[in-house]
Amino acid sequence: MKVADAPRTTLSTVAVSAVALVAAGALVWSLATTLADRSPQVAPGVEPLSEGVAADRRAKAPPPSVGQVFPDVQSATDADLAADADLGAAVWYLLDARGRRVHRFSETGALLGSFARRGQGPGELSAPTAIAVHQGAVVVADRRVLHLYELDGTHIADRRLDFDGCFALGADDIDSAEQGLLVLVRCATPAQGFGAAAYLVADDGVRRLASRSPGGGGFVADLGFVPVVSALPNGFVFGDASADCLAVYDAAAAEAGRACHEWIPRLPISRRAARAAEAELEPLVQAIGGRLNVPRRLPPFDRVFSLADGRLAYRVPVLPADEAADEPSMSRLVVQDDAGEELALPVPDASAVFAAGESALAAWDELDGVRVAVVPLEGL
Repeated sequence: MKVADAPRTTLSTVAVSAVALVAAGALVWSLATTLADRSPQVAPGVEPLSEGVAADRRAKAPPPSVGQVFPDVQSATDADLAADADLGAAVWYLLDARGRRVHRFSETGALLGSFARRGQGPGELSAPTAIAVHQGAVVVADRRVLHLYELDGTHIADRRLDFDGCFALGADDIDSAEQGLLVLVRCATPAQGFGAAAYLVADDGVRRLASRSPGGGGFVADLGFVPVVSALPNGFVFGDASADCLAVYDAAAAEAGRACHEWIPRLPISRRAARAAEAELEPLVQAIGGRLNVPRRLPPFDRVFSLADGRLAYRVPVLPADEAADEPSMSRLVVQDDAGEELALPVPDASAVFAAGESALAAWDELDGVRVAVVPLEGL
C-alpha cells in the first residue's frame, strides 16, 4: 500500500475554526454515553422507555469466569481479526491507546505478545485511534499517520495521509476493504461546516468516497451525529448512526441501497445530561460562530461490523444494571432477527466489544488491568 506524503498544512483562521469543530465533534459519542441517563429523569418532551424495554437495555454482569485480566493492557480502543499463517489460526489485534501498544490475542483469549510503544519516532504511537489488518499488514491510525507492521509486530513503514478538501485532525476509524483501506474522518470545510467523510487509501493514492454532515447547514456541532463505516464483501456501508438508515455502496463507491436500523431502541438523555453537555460545549461552539444541537435520545449505536455470514452487527449502549449507580454505560452487540427485531449476540455486555468474521472480542476495565475474552460466533 503506497500513500504519498502530504505537505504540512498552514493554519488559517478558517482552519483554526475547523480544528475547534473537529475537536468538539470528537466528543460526540464519548459525551453521549458518559452522560447517558442513569436515573428515572427523562429529557423534556421525551417519553420514558417502557419497563420491559428498559430492563432489556440494562447491562448484564459478565459471568465471573469469563476472560482473564491482563495487567499490561491499559485500554481497549479498537480491535481486528486476522489469520496468521505461522500459527495456523486467527489472531485478534487489540489497540491499547492509553498504553500506546498493540496486543495480540489467540482465539482462546490468550495473550500472544505486544508491540509498538509511546513516542514520535517510526512505528511509535502518539494518539492512536483505530486498527485494522489490511493486505497482510497491521495498520494503526495515529492522527494523520498510518503505521504499518508485520503480523508479528515488526515495523514496516509510516505513511502520512492527505484528506483532500477536508480539514481533519486524523482518522476516527479504519477498515480493510477489497479495493483498499477505508478511512473514516470527522472533518470541516468552509462551505459545508462540520461533518464526516469516508476515504479509500489504495496503491494509487487517497480518494474521497462519500461524505455526510448534520442537518441544518453551516457549522453545527451535533451531539447526535455519529458517523460510522464498515467494509462489506463487495463495497461498504457509511452514514450517520442517528439517521434511520446507513447508505450501502458497491465496489465502485456508487450508492446501491440502504441498511436501516429503526428497529434498535433509542435510549433517552436526561435533563441533567443535556445541561452538562451544553455547559461543556456551548461556549466553544459559540466562540467560533457555530450552533450546538443536543439530542433528546442517544444514537442507537456507535459501531457497525460485518459478520462472516453477511449480517451487520451493531454495538449499542446499555444502561447500568443499577439505576442508581453512577458508572459508565457498557455496550452489547445486536443483529436484526428474522422477525425484524433486535437480537443480542451471545457476547457479554462489556466496556468495549468488537466483532469480526466468526468471533468477537470483549473487554472490561478493571482496577488491576483490562479483562479480555474472545467469544466464538459461528453457527448463529
